[in-house]
Amino acid sequence: MRPRALAAVTLALAACRPALDDGPETTYRALVAAANKGDAAGAFARLTAESQAQVKAQLAGLRAASGGSLDEDAARVMFSGGRAPPLTGLRLLKKDQDQATVGVTAGERTREVTLLRQGSVWRVQLPRGSASGPL
Repeated sequence: MRPRALAAVTLALAACRPALDDGPETTYRALVAAANKGDAAGAFARLTAESQAQVKAQLAGLRAASGGSLDEDAARVMFSGGRAPPLTGLRLLKKDQDQATVGVTAGERTREVTLLRQGSVWRVQLPRGSASGPL
């Protein structure tokens, strides 16, 4: 096999591998980075499926109450508040096979955030009944 063909096959096989588990801290940092860059879709994708559905349901209720004047893009509505305060601390507090808790500090405020493993990746879980965001 020629070197170029071998390289192409190697790259194709590498692309087929499942993504490596980056861990809950990396997932949370990626969500914050995406939100701060204005990548609402990228930030929203790092929420659990349940959290995404919760935000969409709350948005649908608000949209109906507003007579349809509210933006339909849940990601854009969720992450349109501008830049979050910079993270000054992020610490893994607890990690089981499919659930983790990280301590997040931004400025003077510290809170705990739950992440769930969905498939092979970690996702941020919003508190039930909250669409205020994980930042």
